[in-house]
Amino acid sequence: MLLSLEVRAQLRDMFEKELENPVNLKLFSQAIGCETCSTAEELLKEVESLSQGKVKLEIYSPLIDKDKASAYGIERVPTIVIEGDKDYGIRYVGLPAGLEFSTLINGIIQVSKRKPRLSERTLEILQSIDIPMEILVFVTTSCGYCPSAALMAMNFAIASDYISAVIVDASENMDLAEAYQVVGVPKIVINRGVAEFVGAQPENAFLGYLVSAYEKIKRELK
Repeated sequence: MLLSLEVRAQLRDMFEKELENPVNLKLFSQAIGCETCSTAEELLKEVESLSQGKVKLEIYSPLIDKDKASAYGIERVPTIVIEGDKDYGIRYVGLPAGLEFSTLINGIIQVSKRKPRLSERTLEILQSIDIPMEILVFVTTSCGYCPSAALMAMNFAIASDYISAVIVDASENMDLAEAYQVVGVPKIVINRGVAEFVGAQPENAFLGYLVSAYEKIKRELK
């Protein structure tokens, strides 16, 4: 048992109050060459067991379930997909341990609500996004500001079919962290480097970076 009795009780109570609609978790995992996969499986099974049937977990191996892995764009393990009645493009790459456990739980709760926690102005502006925008959020399990940055990206993904949110544990994916020169976290990278910034920015600032990246891509497409 990974979660303490106290945490389990808190989680059960939170799920009972907050979960509105079913949530599907898809974990892509493998036994060989992945240090955290078995722990991720155990953790998600415990989370599922505390949800009164609202959270459903499916576990896949990218080596065996190649079509499924390809359909979800899975490149690394463990990767967790948080789905509602559709795929919002939300992925967590790594083991959501430490402070990042709250990112997983809040992501599940937000997806269960089927609507983002964003201002009307932000939602209106996001309606104009019409090309794929990927928000990479690099996090670590000991970073106090990372969960809010990750959840902001998830809310943007829920708001628009064109936006995806990929939360990446920097210490588990050192090659990616080095490729994007991650020195401090949370570091947010939009469309593989079109725009990037560090820190848990307020909604307006986050939106500003996304829109500027979108406009830059649109100009280059002309």
